[in-house]
Amino acid sequence: MASVPPPNEELAELAAVLGDDNVRTLVRTFLRDFPKSFAQLSQGDRKNCHRIAHSMKSNARLVGAHQLSRRMAALEAQLASAEGADINAGDLESISAEFAAIAGPLQSFVGE
Repeated sequence: MASVPPPNEELAELAAVLGDDNVRTLVRTFLRDFPKSFAQLSQGDRKNCHRIAHSMKSNARLVGAHQLSRRMAALEAQLASAEGADINAGDLESISAEFAAIAGPLQSFVGE
């Protein structure tokens, strides 16, 4: 079975430096941990949710999921301000949909 190439430029560049196996491990970790972090967004205090959103933003950007990273950046900014809105169902739905859109190509890349 032939190896699936990285699904985006960021992962291709990382693979050139770190090697395909290491990048696949990174992507597997992202695919495993992002949903866990997502589940925590509806729990805990605003400061903790802000920290989680920041981490999710950075991780999404690392794997080349730009739209998802921008969405997480917007949520992070929303939570950074005391006057900002709390996380709502629409926020969670858009994050879930954006993750679902990028998960398939990433899963193909890692052979899942």
